[in-house]
Amino acid sequence: MTLTAVQRRALLESDANTGQLSAREPTCAALARQGLAVRYGRTGGYYLTQEGRRVRTELARVELPAPASGAAPAAAPGPEPAPVPERGFAADDGHGTGTAAPRRGAEVASAWSGLLEIRRVLQDGDTTRPAPWERERLVHAVALALEAAGRPPSGRDAAGRPSASGYAVAPAAQSGVVEVSWHFPENAAENAAESAADDPAAGTAAGTAEAELARCQGVLEAYGWQCTLHHDRRRRAFLLVSPRRA
Repeated sequence: MTLTAVQRRALLESDANTGQLSAREPTCAALARQGLAVRYGRTGGYYLTQEGRRVRTELARVELPAPASGAAPAAAPGPEPAPVPERGFAADDGHGTGTAAPRRGAEVASAWSGLLEIRRVLQDGDTTRPAPWERERLVHAVALALEAAGRPPSGRDAAGRPSASGYAVAPAAQSGVVEVSWHFPENAAENAAESAADDPAAGTAAGTAEAELARCQGVLEAYGWQCTLHHDRRRRAFLLVSPRRA
């Protein structure tokens, strides 16, 4: 397979998460003819196929050739450059400290639409189960599903404490699984605990967390994720989430 410089650049500049190409139509069409992209969706956008993603990964790993024999020795290496951040949309996993951007809702909707397109493209039209790239980015994929469904993410203040009521997604101890928990600002949790002490029939923070996690579970299971409810030693509820088996 021979790729032109323009085609290689188009692959490398495709969206890191959805695989959508931003190059001009002739370049995208040429990649599609080589089996590296496919046109899909109402807008007719081009998305990388699994082979296209593989080629993109290989291109990103290409190293400069060694100097020819007799060439002047290379200069001593300087400081290692800082890693380049991954392009594309980042779902809110509930651990951030910033505030939502004004266009956050539109960005989430666009990212979710792109994810569904990828499921259709890579799974013969099936959008009911996670695509392979989601399985490689479990925290991102689960957080995006929750955020797109309108579930509020939590956040952290400067001291690292929960600053808002909402979900938080993090890797679990075992591979291939993520943990979804529900957090409250510390003062809200304390007020709930005091209310429960005064009135045992009153709702507790733990009960509210379980109810919110049940809503999260409903969202995730509708899109192909398998969820089970657990409690830690302090009786705090959390979900273990993994891709549903076919």
